[in-house]
Amino acid sequence: AAGPYVTLVSAGDFVQGGSMGAASKGGYIVTIMNAVGYDYVTLGNHEFDYAIPRLKEITHDLTATVLCCNLIDLKADKRMYKPYEIVDYGGTKVAFIGAATPYSFNSSTPAYFQDEKGKYIYSLCADTYYDTFQNFINDARNQGADFVIALTHLGDDVSYDPINSQELARQTEGIDVILDGHSHSFVPERILTNKAGKPVKYTQTGAHFDNLGVLTIHPDGSLVLELIPTKDYPKEDARVRAVTDSLKQLYAATGERKIGHSDVMLPAKDEEGDWLVRKYETSLGDFCADAFRATLSAEIGIVGGGSIRNDLPAGDIRFNDIFNVFPFGNEACLAELTGQEILDMLEFGVAAFPTDFGGFPHVSGITFTFDPSIESPVVYDENKSFVKFDGGPRRVSDVKVFNAETGAYEPIDPARTYFVGGPTYLLRDAGDGYEMLKDRGKSTGADDVEMLEVYITNFLHGDISASRYGQSAGRIHQK
Repeated sequence: AAGPYVTLVSAGDFVQGGSMGAASKGGYIVTIMNAVGYDYVTLGNHEFDYAIPRLKEITHDLTATVLCCNLIDLKADKRMYKPYEIVDYGGTKVAFIGAATPYSFNSSTPAYFQDEKGKYIYSLCADTYYDTFQNFINDARNQGADFVIALTHLGDDVSYDPINSQELARQTEGIDVILDGHSHSFVPERILTNKAGKPVKYTQTGAHFDNLGVLTIHPDGSLVLELIPTKDYPKEDARVRAVTDSLKQLYAATGERKIGHSDVMLPAKDEEGDWLVRKYETSLGDFCADAFRATLSAEIGIVGGGSIRNDLPAGDIRFNDIFNVFPFGNEACLAELTGQEILDMLEFGVAAFPTDFGGFPHVSGITFTFDPSIESPVVYDENKSFVKFDGGPRRVSDVKVFNAETGAYEPIDPARTYFVGGPTYLLRDAGDGYEMLKDRGKSTGADDVEMLEVYITNFLHGDISASRYGQSAGRIHQK
């Protein structure tokens, strides 16, 4: 209504985030986005959650143009998507350059980017990221762009992601505004400084569609950023509403099936919406790890905090509730690991603490202590995958495994083999950088969400009790 020069963009992670997206592997979301009329999107790490073939299907069906300057098919030796596009708004030319986080390899599933021998057949340009982006800034400027908008899925978590939006500004020249995602930060406006000392405007809309981000380029060349809370926005489009309502009806029959009942809410986040499961033991993490251990008849259960995506509410538990906890469609997996490999796995799992880490381990059948005052001995590669330990002291100690025969926890035996249950993402596909677990697990063929359903119905007899899961069990002790 404001005029003809309006463009709608997404900074990534558009197909993931709720059970409707996961149930359709992004298909329902693409239908909605097409109805809304998105113009440009870049790729978030979660666009890769259903593997590259599904990504190609999703983006083929999407009417919006995908912009991603750093995703390269190494076998074909070409970029999979357009790096940028210039829009002419009545004589004012604006270039949109898209880019995904290079850490998508590990925050999605590394195996999706590799061949059967474990060799990477796709690149996200981690080693040339800023030079790659600068080349396309220069190209766009040479093509007459008056403004350059970076549409990125990088985030502003500088403590954990060395390649981030602030560094993108600092290492390049020619970007006017960065429209960012990934870290779910609420940033109405921030002024960064580029390589030449000039200002770069930065914004991020938060998460869960809490805000609409608006960038206005005024006739005098000034750039104004604004965030509009969606809860306060009264208008809606009847045609889009009809599409979303129709899709919800298709999904409802599966989503509303009752699984059981819970006396308590099992949290994934705290009251401020920050992730608990990515750096602390929680009752929900215990529950998920217990589910893998029990249903797979394993000695040890493990799941990374990043696989747990939502609280499990109190009251009647429906399929939609457990699907929201495990929306990615990973398969349940069994691995035979030595005690030493388990020690290495736990050490890597707490290496990032106190930074949020999707691979923070939630465990069952095992307890351990870790000391965050000790500098982590983990050495990473450029994709933030495990390489080795540097030989220094370790954070993890006092590891004990439950002995079902004696009913007691006993010190782990580094030389003994243990049966470990968890998702394929962790135990087979080396998700979150767990390279020491690459191809160690064998899939059972059952989805992880099925493990939760079977655990609730067959092992807990439909009742998640407060006595069992009212609080975390104290399996992880922090010094």
